[in-house]
Amino acid sequence: MASLGTVTNSYMDSHGLHETELVQETPIAISINDVNYAVIMVTDVDVEAFVTGFAFSEGLINQASEILDIEFRSSEASDPLSSPHHILANLVLTNRALQRSRSIMRQRRGASGCGLCGIEAVEQAFPKLTPYHPIPTLSDDKWLSVKATFSEHQVIGQASGAIHGAMLLDKFGEIVAFAEDIGRHNALDKLIGKAMIAQHALQDCHILMSSRCSTELIMKATRTQVASLAHLASPSHLAVQQAKQLGLHLIHLPRHAPPRHFN
Repeated sequence: MASLGTVTNSYMDSHGLHETELVQETPIAISINDVNYAVIMVTDVDVEAFVTGFAFSEGLINQASEILDIEFRSSEASDPLSSPHHILANLVLTNRALQRSRSIMRQRRGASGCGLCGIEAVEQAFPKLTPYHPIPTLSDDKWLSVKATFSEHQVIGQASGAIHGAMLLDKFGEIVAFAEDIGRHNALDKLIGKAMIAQHALQDCHILMSSRCSTELIMKATRTQVASLAHLASPSHLAVQQAKQLGLHLIHLPRHAPPRHFN
């Protein structure tokens, strides 16, 4: 039976006909005060949180209260191949945020769920971020304890696999929120959005993700000023360089080895 975020599909193998759950992948077209901004492929769970976190990560808003409304519309597929079922999300921003977004939109040439695709200038792809003083991260024992419970929170992942997870921990290492999405960047945006909507300050918190750590995830995490970002897969070299320069604790939690701290 399909669960939230999955669709039941049938398939054939040498033993006959079977059913399995596949993760949903849905286009969401985001506009700012009725001006087209981006189309992102998402798993349509926690969509409001995704849009809020995405707007924050893009620099369009600094706090959730700058979004006056999010107008959602769902469009059915007229032609499943060229125009599949999709979601339209129009953000109505405050005047201050709208002025900020207009400047960003003038610089932006395009975007993709893979991160840097479509942005023409390297300077635009790597916005200037303010370094901050490193804040103590969690103990290795705490990280390993949290890692052991990670899969328990992957509701969609347990049903279908093929999805990324992001977990928010408070400064003591207690779980605050969890988000899942087919895109690792989207999973982090959903997590950020959940915290913003709940008015839970991200500063001094910690994040654990299932995916490889890339440069864009470093930028998103640094903008929130979390104390540390941990991943179950190894980081890229550039991600490590960025984390060191910005003061973010970057940690890799290998499957069969002690935590690796890049700071």
